[in-house]
Parts: sequence; structure tokens; C-alpha cells
Amino acid sequence: MSEIQTVAKEYIEHAFTYEAYREALDALLAADPTIINYDDSQLVDYTRLNVSRMQRIDKTNRLRDDLREAARGLNRSVYWLVITEGWCGDAAQSIPIIAETAQVSEKIDLRFVLRDNNVDLMEQFLTNGSRSIPKLVVVCQKTYEVLGVWGPRPKELTDLIPEIKKEVNDNKQQFSIKVQQWYNKNKGKAVMKDLQGIIENIK
Repeated sequence: MSEIQTVAKEYIEHAFTYEAYREALDALLAADPTIINYDDSQLVDYTRLNVSRMQRIDKTNRLRDDLREAARGLNRSVYWLVITEGWCGDAAQSIPIIAETAQVSEKIDLRFVLRDNNVDLMEQFLTNGSRSIPKLVVVCQKTYEVLGVWGPRPKELTDLIPEIKKEVNDNKQQFSIKVQQWYNKNKGKAVMKDLQGIIENIK
């Protein structure tokens, strides 16, 4: 049997709430990029674009009924700890859906940490050796045991990535465009499906 993986309590205690995370991004864009250590103007530009995307998804997203029921039926108190950064395009597509799902359940306490300020934590949840984000880590509130991990992309999109890379001949700009087009067409359905699976697997 593999050793039980846990998350240190300190990461939870010092994490942002969803409201504080969004407020920090807004403050960054309004006044001071150093608030969350973005001294690269390009990262600030990406963050501005992603805040706009999250605002749009906040207004248009509607949770699937089966996901809503699964979240309401959760009988174990958990933290949903999201490792992310404001400049991450994949995060902008999934975080509003994660947040809305968490709001449905009294058992989910949603928290956020920035990847580059929490490298030791990120190193525990690599994707094929890389620090890909966002990562949603489901943590038991009593024991801090890790009950599940999701990310950085919904499985449906992850399965398509090799095909997309081949189609654009590894052109990074075209790759980003294709991925964004996929998200726009999918309208969060794949993220919702994955989140429902995570909830239903919590014992």
C-alpha cells in the first residue's frame, strides 16, 4: 500500500479565499503588480485577459444539475485547494466553475495558493514532471489527507492535446488559439463532468 499523501496545514491557513484571490487580481491590474509578484508586463497582460474571461464565465456558466446534486450530497468536509496563477489561461476557464461548484456545498471550503510562491507544494503535484496549473487538490479537513487531484485541464481536452499539437506543428501561438477555441465551444461541460467524478469518488 502506498504511503498516504497529506498537505501541510500551513498551506491551507495561508491560502486565499476565492473572494480574496479575485480581489488580489483586481488590485494587481488596478495599481500594483508587485502585490502578487508579477513584475513581468506580459504576465500582467495575460492576467487582465483572464480576469475578463472569468467575469464572462461567472455571468454565463450554469452548473449541470447532476453536478449540483453531487455537490449538495457530499457528506465529508473537504478543502478544495487550487494551485494557480492569474496569468494561466487554463485556470481562467476552470476556476469560475470550481468556485460555483464549491458554493453549492456546505462541505467544501475553497482556497487558493499561487504556484510560484508555493513551489514546495507544487512539486508534490507535478504533471509529467512539469508544474502545470491549475491543480485542484481535494484535502480532508480533519486529517489533511489528499483525497483527489484534478488538473491542469479537463480529461476530454487532455486527450486531444497530442492531436492539437500535431495540427499546429507545435506552434505555441496557434496551439493557444486552438485550446481557447475548444474551451469556448465546450462551455465548461468537460470541467463539470470531471468535478462530478471527483466528488463522487470522495469516501
